[in-house]
Amino acid sequence: MFLVLFCHSTLAFRGVLNDGIYDPVKFLGQTLAGKISLPIVIEFLFFYPCRACGWLAVAAFFVVSGFCIHLSYSQPAKPDLGAFYIRRFFRIYPPYVVMLLVFGLLFPYSQIVFSRWSDWVRLAAHLLLIHNLSVYLGAVSASFWTIPVETQLYLLFPVLLILVRRYSFAKALWVVGIIQFSLQVATALFFNLYNAPPFLISASPFYYWWSWSLGAYLVDAYLKGQPLPFQRVSPWLWFVAAMATSGFAAHEFCFPFFALTTVSIFARILTKKSGGERLSWFGQFLRITGLWSYSIYLIHHPLLVAVGEGYKHFFPGIENNPILMFFAMLSGAVIILPLGGLSYHFLEKPSIAWGKRVLKRRAQRLSERTPPAISPAGEALPT
Repeated sequence: MFLVLFCHSTLAFRGVLNDGIYDPVKFLGQTLAGKISLPIVIEFLFFYPCRACGWLAVAAFFVVSGFCIHLSYSQPAKPDLGAFYIRRFFRIYPPYVVMLLVFGLLFPYSQIVFSRWSDWVRLAAHLLLIHNLSVYLGAVSASFWTIPVETQLYLLFPVLLILVRRYSFAKALWVVGIIQFSLQVATALFFNLYNAPPFLISASPFYYWWSWSLGAYLVDAYLKGQPLPFQRVSPWLWFVAAMATSGFAAHEFCFPFFALTTVSIFARILTKKSGGERLSWFGQFLRITGLWSYSIYLIHHPLLVAVGEGYKHFFPGIENNPILMFFAMLSGAVIILPLGGLSYHFLEKPSIAWGKRVLKRRAQRLSERTPPAISPAGEALPT
């Protein structure tokens, strides 16, 4: 979550520095040609990792999601897809809808004006979780694009399970990998031709299917007591490969490298025996913010924009100093983190509890419909 905050605190940059962070290869060429001043080069070296590591944060989020989803699905003695989707719905959708309505209808820096019919389509696309496949990708909040992708990956989860049962998890990864990397190659070619990514492809769930499935693959091996994948390769190798491909137009390929970085780190953590050490205050802070991370993610971008605009209003010209602007926007974390905590306690937790009540009623209805087992003597067996 903090990597996302670092990344989005650089979005207010403009001019040569912002263009360089977006396209480092071109920036390097201009630097070698003597067209870029030394201060801007220094600023680039400082801020480029912040922007690039935003992709690391998203890749880690997708891997953790695949890990947790498969772990949650595999925990019961008899996995139940219906219960799985009910849990996911109440975990994800109600908090998302509340924040969508707050920021889309009420918040001045992100609200939809509704001056055209397309504004209503924009809201509907967000409510239906399909805006990642439309021109409204970054409307309301630039961070909301991952929510429909994640939801659509949930819908693809049974397909992954079918592939795993028919072949094996390793072979299933080859299938989804061919799909993902074919789309990424197509996107890279499209970018070179038209200088813009086709969101219908680059924001589709298939574009991240392999990366997401890596987390599921890891937890599957862990639960079965098998050797964990990718633990023999140093995560630094994957990280260097990710940073090397993080600039346009090769940046499509940095995401799977960042995903491999995450999986490699997780595999090494899972192989270590926990000594039961007491967490430091910083570890406790990270654990708490980890619990709040979804709420923080939902609210952080519009609030960062508001904080940035506030600084521009009270300190005219601050946007011309990237270092001051970066730390000014990053100071919004003082507001964002507590509000994320409030959202977690008063929105997420009640929604999760609501989902548990729905699951309990569902289990009761299913038990009432299930006829009792009959013993050979003709007596009803206890269930």
